[in-house]
Amino acid sequence: MVTVNKVVEFILNSETVQAHVPAGMLALDYLRQHKILTGTKSGCKEGDCGACSVIIGELKKNSIEYRPMTSCLLPMGELHGRHLVTIEGLNMEHLSAVQNAMVDCGGTQCGYCTPGFVVCMTAGLMAPQIPLNEEGVLYAISGNLCRCTGYQSIKNAGIQAIQSLRDRLINKERIKALVEAKALPTYFLGIAERLKAIKPNEILQMGLQQRGCTIVAGGTDLYVQRGEQLAESSITLLNNGSEIPSARACEGRVIIDARMTFEAFATDPVIKTHVQEIYDYNLLMASWPIRTRSTIGGNLCNASPIADMTCLLLALECSLILTSPDGHRRELPLNEFYLGYKQLNKKSDEVVTEISFPVFSENTYFNWEKVSKRAWLDIATVNASCKFEVKENHFTHSSMALGGVSATPLHLKEASAFLDGKPVSMDTFLDCLAVALSEFEPIGDVRGSAHYKRLLARQLLLANFVKLFPETINQEALYAAL
Repeated sequence: MVTVNKVVEFILNSETVQAHVPAGMLALDYLRQHKILTGTKSGCKEGDCGACSVIIGELKKNSIEYRPMTSCLLPMGELHGRHLVTIEGLNMEHLSAVQNAMVDCGGTQCGYCTPGFVVCMTAGLMAPQIPLNEEGVLYAISGNLCRCTGYQSIKNAGIQAIQSLRDRLINKERIKALVEAKALPTYFLGIAERLKAIKPNEILQMGLQQRGCTIVAGGTDLYVQRGEQLAESSITLLNNGSEIPSARACEGRVIIDARMTFEAFATDPVIKTHVQEIYDYNLLMASWPIRTRSTIGGNLCNASPIADMTCLLLALECSLILTSPDGHRRELPLNEFYLGYKQLNKKSDEVVTEISFPVFSENTYFNWEKVSKRAWLDIATVNASCKFEVKENHFTHSSMALGGVSATPLHLKEASAFLDGKPVSMDTFLDCLAVALSEFEPIGDVRGSAHYKRLLARQLLLANFVKLFPETINQEALYAAL
């Protein structure tokens, strides 16, 4: 089904643009083919290399929040009322601090990846939550790959840019300070008022009212699978609806909008109160530009048996609210959502709109572990997550999950129930492992054989026990007993 072109009005660098294009067209293709802005490079077209990185500014009350995104996964329909910045939009009569540092430090060879690095480093300077140090540099360029050489010269360039600007940015509004330091063009100062003047597009904001459309949230996996098709299809963009709220605790549950991104989830104060290491977990799951688009609901509906967030949410004992176009809401436990490989307990026109999990009791322990071929930003070979409630040195409630060992994300129902009432001891852990390993027959794939995955599942469950109860476990005695 071919869609009718939509009028998407946004600011492209310093120019207000009205684009008559399909809502599903990729921003990358629009920039290169329609606007001939070829500084944004086409690389992997899967969001993995960062060569096509752009910066998206979104109006939040009276200020603008800027985030990097990969334009190869960004539909044009989402740009309405926003500010799209390409590498060309960062150019001035002189080199910016980031551009100058890349020259000084020899941070480029063939140059193909260079625009993406400059864009993401600049985005890091623009974002007040990113620290002005080496950690901040690595955070900013986490989604960028260089095919020519090592990354030391690029990292050095990022550090030099920060050192040249740090005193001017600390405790100041970043955009204004960067303009004053001549690190951003002056047109950035007027963007907020110009965005306010763009009227909402009611057609683009119809949301669930549209039937028969492909539903797109973050699109980080859907566009990889069906990018060419979606560009000419009728789609519903969930992110064009109402503003996505923060997490909230209500009647004993933590409730989130399913459109919440990985980045928002990892930095949400309510989430961090319960899952204290969620920020560190997220760094292993995806790069900064992908985390700014990947949604929690989309990760669940993609139904990958190795999805990191799905494994984590299974252990949290999440429930879903599925909403039909007529507004009917249906609640379903997440552990009943997966019927088979890529098969969901969901009607075709239902959308996961809300996700919730029980508020942690006082003595709740939680952890998530993962093994992948690359240490960072790689698909899991096996992942494991555990939540335990303990009182007087006995388990009162448990929930454990595994990914990568079966055709669906796996909630370890029997092993979780086995722990109830048992003492927190090494013997209990060993007995629980035996129960857990009896709940599945592992599958082999390109990431590992069935035998290897069984071993990994056991070791990751052990890693959870060791991490959460280090004073109880004698690791030497434990491994000797295996």
